[in-house]
Formats: sequence, structure tokens, C-alpha cells
Amino acid sequence: MKYNFSILLVEDNPGDAMLMEELLADSKHFNFSITTAETLMHGLELLQTEDLDIVLLDLGLPDSQGLDGLKAMLDNASHIPIVVITGL
Repeated sequence: MKYNFSILLVEDNPGDAMLMEELLADSKHFNFSITTAETLMHGLELLQTEDLDIVLLDLGLPDSQGLDGLKAMLDNASHIPIVVITGL
């Protein structure tokens, strides 16, 4: 039996987003439905319209850098686990 999770991936680098999607697709125990946002603002908008289980957040985005992005996401999605993924 596989468990289903809906993920919001907030990542502006298409190559990194593709790599994350490929890694998650290899899971033997989970099915992941991934919605991608390339900016923090788009990610925050998707929080209002999508039924999400987890957020994967890059800290280096075109409209947000560092912990400011994490704080904004926490302020809007305190009920959803947020995992920081970054090369910073």
C-alpha cells in the first residue's frame, strides 16, 4: 500500500525542481503529487487554493532570500510541515 502526499515545492531553479521530482518519484511507499511555485508569492497564493500536506521551500528565491521566506511561509502555513531545501 502506498500513501499519498500533496507537496508544494517552492523552487525557482527548474533543474533543481526536476531533480526533486525525480527523487520523490522513486519512492516505494509513497505517491507524491507535486505543485511547483517559482516564487514565494506564487507559493503563498497556492497555499490558499491547494490542499497540501507539506511544503518544500528553497531559501534563495527571486522575491525572497533567507529566513524571510521561511517566516512568511510559517505565517501563512503554520498547520503544514515546512522543510527547507537550499544550497545556501
